[in-house]
Amino acid sequence: MFFNKTILLGGCIAAFVTLSSCDHKQRGQEIREEAQREILQKKLSEKALKEQIIIEDNKVYGLVSKINNTEELSEFESQIKELEIDECLVNQGSFTVFAPNNEAFDNKNLSVLNKKSSDYNKVEAKIALKYHLVQNKWTTEKLESEIKKSGGSLELTTQNGASIHATLNKTNIILNDESGHTARILTSDMSASNGSLYIIDSVLMAD
Repeated sequence: MFFNKTILLGGCIAAFVTLSSCDHKQRGQEIREEAQREILQKKLSEKALKEQIIIEDNKVYGLVSKINNTEELSEFESQIKELEIDECLVNQGSFTVFAPNNEAFDNKNLSVLNKKSSDYNKVEAKIALKYHLVQNKWTTEKLESEIKKSGGSLELTTQNGASIHATLNKTNIILNDESGHTARILTSDMSASNGSLYIIDSVLMAD
């Protein structure tokens, strides 16, 4: 009888120890998972803070600020604000912008960008302007080097999906659009915190 009680007591103690051990392991796992969540949350918060700092920096020293402070780009400035492309240039990485000067917009054949024209359509106008934006920062030195490496003609994919081709005429970079027109670079490589700005003498048009 005493022996049976001893066995029973031993079994109860063993069960208790096992349950306690399981509870301890489960709690330990929960603590580790909670710690991992906190680490991840901290990393996400730090990433968000860094991204916000970059955005604020771009507002002051970025491409949009450069465009806004360049008198001969006042029409281009007005267009990108109207079509909300300026927000893209602040928030979405680095770009190279080939911005037509004011005179370039005087072309009577540019009904797609003429707000007074009966043919004006915001969606089409936005597509036309995004043809002047290329992902990443392209300095003059890099453009010239890549043009030579590409056999004299460098294809650049723009933000509307179509391409422009950059070529060299002696020391001048010429931009060739899909409609067969060319644009000369008047002012090169105006560096900004999120890219490069070029002033060109013609509006580029996709085919």
